[in-house]
Amino acid sequence: MNFINNKTPYGTGTKFFYGIGSVAFGIKDNGFGAILLLFYNQALGLDARIAGLAIAIALVVDAFLDPLIGYASDRLHSRWGRRHPFMYAAALPAALGYAFLFSPPSGLSQGGLFVYLLICAILVRAFIALFEIPNSALIAEFTQNYDERTSYINWRIFFGWIGGLAMSVAAFGIFLSHGVGNTPGTQVPGNYHAYGVAAGIIMFIAMVASAGGTHRTIPFLNRPSVKNGHGTSQNFLKDVVRSLSSRSAAMILMTGMFVMLSTGLIGGIAPYLYSYLFVLQPQQISILYGSAFISAILAVAVTPWVSRRFEKREAYILVAIASVLTTPIGAVLQLFGILPSGNSTALIPMLFTLSVVGTTFLIIQGTLYYSMSADVIEEIEVRTGQREEGIYFAANIFVRKCATGLSVLVTSALLSLAGFPEKAIPGTVDVSVINHLVAYFIGAFIVLNCAAIFCVMVFRITRERHTENLTILTRRKEKRADIS
Repeated sequence: MNFINNKTPYGTGTKFFYGIGSVAFGIKDNGFGAILLLFYNQALGLDARIAGLAIAIALVVDAFLDPLIGYASDRLHSRWGRRHPFMYAAALPAALGYAFLFSPPSGLSQGGLFVYLLICAILVRAFIALFEIPNSALIAEFTQNYDERTSYINWRIFFGWIGGLAMSVAAFGIFLSHGVGNTPGTQVPGNYHAYGVAAGIIMFIAMVASAGGTHRTIPFLNRPSVKNGHGTSQNFLKDVVRSLSSRSAAMILMTGMFVMLSTGLIGGIAPYLYSYLFVLQPQQISILYGSAFISAILAVAVTPWVSRRFEKREAYILVAIASVLTTPIGAVLQLFGILPSGNSTALIPMLFTLSVVGTTFLIIQGTLYYSMSADVIEEIEVRTGQREEGIYFAANIFVRKCATGLSVLVTSALLSLAGFPEKAIPGTVDVSVINHLVAYFIGAFIVLNCAAIFCVMVFRITRERHTENLTILTRRKEKRADIS
C-alpha cells in the first residue's frame, strides 16, 4: 500500500483544484435546497407534499447507488488511478441532468410533473455522486496531517459555498428578477429554464477543471490493496458494514445528517422568509445572498486559527452554539417587530450584517465537520487493515444528499403545517400563517443543532488519538516492509 506523507509535493494548486470540484455540489445543493421547491411549487403549481415525496424517493435510490460507487472507487485498477475515471465520466451527464431538471415539458399534469421531477432528481443525484464521492475521497490521500486536512477542507467548503451562492445570487438577481405583468419573476417558468442551463454549464467546467487539475497527483495516490488477486474482500455488504461500524464513524455521520439538514432547512425557508416575511424584491434577496461571499472569506481566514487553537470537536460545539444564537436572529427580531419595515432603507443593511455573521458560523461549522470526517479514515484502517475512503465518503456524501432531500421534505412539511398557499403573492399571505412558519423553522433549527452537538460530544477522535492511529499504521507498514 502506498501511504501518502506530508513530504508529498502537494501545494496551493492542488488545494485549489481539489476545492473547485465542490462548486458542482454547491450549485446542486443550493438549487435543490432553495430553488427547486420554489420552482415546482410556486411557478409550476405542484403540490409541495408531492414534490417532497419525489425527492424522498430519489433519496431511496441514492441509498443503493452511493455505497456501490464508493466501493467501486476503492477497488478500481486503471492507469488513471481509482478516482479520476469516475470524475471525468460524470461531468457531462451531471450538467445535462441539472439543466433538464429545470426544463420540464409544458402542460404536464400534477402526476406528470411528479414523474418528471422524480426521474431528473434521480439522474442528477446519481451523476453528482459519481463525481463527488471519488473527488471527496482524495482528501484522505493528499495528507494525513490533522491540521493540514482542515486547510484542504477549508478550500473545498469555500468553493462549495461560493459556487452555490453565486448561482443563487444570479438566480434571484438576474434570472428570476423579471416578472410578466402582475406575475412575479419567481413564478415565471422560463426564468428557471435559463437558470438551469447556466448552472449546468458552470457545473461541467468545475468538474472537468477539478479532475484535470488534480490529474498530476495520480502517481502519488494510494492503490487498492490486493488480496486473492481481486482486491480486499469480495463481500460488498460486509465491507460496507465493517467500514462504518466504528463509534466515531457512526457519530460523525449522524452529526453530518443533523448539521446539513439544518443548513438545508435554512436554504429552503430563506426564499419564503425574504419574500413573504420581509416582503423583499428578488433584487434585494440577491443582495442578501451576496452577503455569504463575505462570510466565506471570513470563514477561510478564521477556521485554521480555530482548528489549531482547539480540538476540532470542542471548536465545533462552540461554533454550533454561536450559529444557533445568530442564524435565526433576523426572523426573531421581525416577529417581535424590532426590525424596520420593508420600506425602510435601514432594513437591507441590517439583514445583510446579520446574514454575514450567521453564515460565517455555518461555514466554519461545516468545515470542522468535514475535517473530523476525514480523520475517521485512519481510525477505520487501524480497525480493519484496509483503507476504505470511497466507501466512507460515499456514506458521507449520501448523508449530505439525504440532508438536502430531507430538508426539502421538512421545508414542504413546515409550509403545509403552517397552511402556506401555492402561487402566493408577497404581501397577501395572512400574518398568522407567516408567524407559524417562522416559529416552526426556528424550533426545527434549534432541535437539529442540539442533536448535532450531542453526536459530536460522543465523537472520540482527538489530535492525540489521530497521532496514535498514524503511529500504529506506520509500524504496520514498517513490519510489512521488513517481512518483504
